[in-house]
Amino acid sequence: MYLHLLNDEQKRAFLTLSLRVSMSDGEDDMDEIDALEDVKMRMHVDYTPEMSEVLGELPLAPFKTPKVRAIVMMELLGVIYADGYLHEAEAALIGEIAAAFEIDQPQLNEMAEWAMDSLDLKRGGEQFLNPND
Repeated sequence: MYLHLLNDEQKRAFLTLSLRVSMSDGEDDMDEIDALEDVKMRMHVDYTPEMSEVLGELPLAPFKTPKVRAIVMMELLGVIYADGYLHEAEAALIGEIAAAFEIDQPQLNEMAEWAMDSLDLKRGGEQFLNPND
């Protein structure tokens, strides 16, 4: 929803984080893969990070302001919850990113609620667009 507010460097770093988070549970869930493709589309980016970037150090430096950090966290939570399940490894990685962004647990919980609500709204809207699916 807010990815268009990121600059190009932030978008590339966000894609790297998104891939890292989606891979952290060790499963290739189609819902998460679709969520990643949706992220690329919404950012108007056709970029796929190298695996060395994804598995390397977390690219957190481009996210300097509280506003940008909130965008990243909410959108990452949307990717994580796309499959309807929060895996222990995903929770640990999100916790690490939240700590680096100085986002406390109550705020992280609110962001997670927002992410789940936005996914529910998206799914509801898709029922109108594809009533026979």
